[in-house]
Amino acid sequence: MVNALLIEDPSPPLYRLIDQESQDVLLTARDVHGFFVDEDLDTQQTITFVGVHSLNAHVRRTDMGLLQVLGHQGEPIGQYYLGHMRLTPPGPDGLLSVQAYTCAYPQAGQIWRRWASVEPIAYGEWARRPVDSHENWLHVVQNAWFTRRHSAARIRTDEVVTLDGDLITTRPGFYCALGEAVNGPGGYFGSNLDALHDCLLSSGEASAFRMEWAHFTHSRRVLGEQFMTALLELFAEFRIEVRTG
Repeated sequence: MVNALLIEDPSPPLYRLIDQESQDVLLTARDVHGFFVDEDLDTQQTITFVGVHSLNAHVRRTDMGLLQVLGHQGEPIGQYYLGHMRLTPPGPDGLLSVQAYTCAYPQAGQIWRRWASVEPIAYGEWARRPVDSHENWLHVVQNAWFTRRHSAARIRTDEVVTLDGDLITTRPGFYCALGEAVNGPGGYFGSNLDALHDCLLSSGEASAFRMEWAHFTHSRRVLGEQFMTALLELFAEFRIEVRTG
């Protein structure tokens, strides 16, 4: 049984904590502080759930805590492993602190809030954000893709894929652009060359598309000759015809 807490908070919960093994819901909360951090910490740290809406009255510990990010309809759109933790009742302010593993993408929380909104992700939206957020956006793309149980493969069947090189200003940005060109806005198609290889391999015959790469010269200048050479060799290996413009 889950007991509702007497907290007047009109905001819907963005996060849900579950036990990964039993799938029991342990709590829901409007936000979580101290989880998205600047560096990769390999030990558990203090994170705080904010605006706790409900707390399972019968579960006070879990060995496999899983943090789910919730969409606007309450469906999981992202997830993180938090590890072993003990839960205590939140205070009257709706705050509940636990020891848990953290995520080394400091802007991901803000980006998840955008992904959880009613308005769909727009084409090229990632490129309108600051350059230092591109890696964080790519992280969210990858996490969301696999949370929705997509495979690391192409799910569209268009014969021609159009890549707008004018949007690309960083290497993570390239993968953001490639993912949405291949699989639509918010789509994933690799986060590094090895992952791109896996996506092409998993796609099978569906990977044999033609790419129209606009503003190719700009992309080459941004991404560098060494990376571009490796990339074009990889496309050639999987019979991807690249037409530049």
